[in-house]
Amino acid sequence: MQGDLSRTRVVRLNAEMFPISATERRLLQRYGVQPVEIEAANPEQILKHVRDAHVICVVSAKLPAAVIDHLDECVLISRIGNGTDRIDVARATERGIIVSNVPDFSTQEMADHVMGMILVLTREIPRMEGHMKSGDFALARTESLKLRRMSALTLGLIGWGASAIAVTQRAQACGMKVIATRRDLNKPSPEATALGVSMVSLDELLESSDVVSLHLPLADGTRRLLDRDRLEQMKKGAYFINASRGDIVDEDALAELLQSGHLAGAGLDTFGVVEIFGETESPPTHPLIGLDNVIATPHVSALSVDSSRDVATGSVHNLVSVLHGHMPDPEQIVNTGVVPRSPLKPHDPQLVGEIADG
Repeated sequence: MQGDLSRTRVVRLNAEMFPISATERRLLQRYGVQPVEIEAANPEQILKHVRDAHVICVVSAKLPAAVIDHLDECVLISRIGNGTDRIDVARATERGIIVSNVPDFSTQEMADHVMGMILVLTREIPRMEGHMKSGDFALARTESLKLRRMSALTLGLIGWGASAIAVTQRAQACGMKVIATRRDLNKPSPEATALGVSMVSLDELLESSDVVSLHLPLADGTRRLLDRDRLEQMKKGAYFINASRGDIVDEDALAELLQSGHLAGAGLDTFGVVEIFGETESPPTHPLIGLDNVIATPHVSALSVDSSRDVATGSVHNLVSVLHGHMPDPEQIVNTGVVPRSPLKPHDPQLVGEIADG
């Protein structure tokens, strides 16, 4: 494989649902990579196209063990994005396949989206717009008198990574108090210290926050982390934001708490109950989506012209590094303990530029 790209098979999945962007195609051509573009929905269909692939590039398709067990030539699975919960990373590691991603390509977009939802929800803008359109002006004024200014609200962040830090910067600019929780509360965080963010337990965060925003990846330890009992711990009248992963939350319980009025509203960009990456598209029927106190968007919080450019650049650079016999950027290797089935030299940040110049 190394050094002879004409004999290297690179498969780019999700070729129709998420077509190769102009930036991605330009970079692939620049480095002499000609991917096979495939749209396949289920593991059986995917397997037909990837059995002999040296590299698989994927946006949203699932790569379970049933697929990975048949990847006898594959050296790299390159996730064109961040989350890898649709890839059996553990099985890939066992088989010596590197899994890479581009972890921070959309940090600013996600923070903007979350902050936008917080602003819209806490000012009850959709409800006020409805009153305006129906002519219920007095009712709008009465309900607005129950709102609180943002500088009087506490924002609780579950998780303390790049997106949580970016949200903190935006929320503090609006005067909000910010608290956060993470797995290791005693681990020093220069960012939290600099921003004045207190690390508290999950229970304390849920009980004291006016707005709770989720900033965790989906993993065995986070699946259904916010079950019914924990959601019921949230303050009456609080708001919930999720731009992470739907399966971290008991969404049926969330819908009931929103219907009952225990929670004032929710802003959701990701779902476990609604399949937004299926073969067909249709209006969702789950009650969570139809509630008038829910703002729902179809997993678009990461998207922009800028993030599309950044994710394409990061994923192609990982791909090119491996094809030329080097490890990807260490910050973009998901399974850091993997022993590659093909020996690779350490990552060389100069390599990509040299190949392009050559």
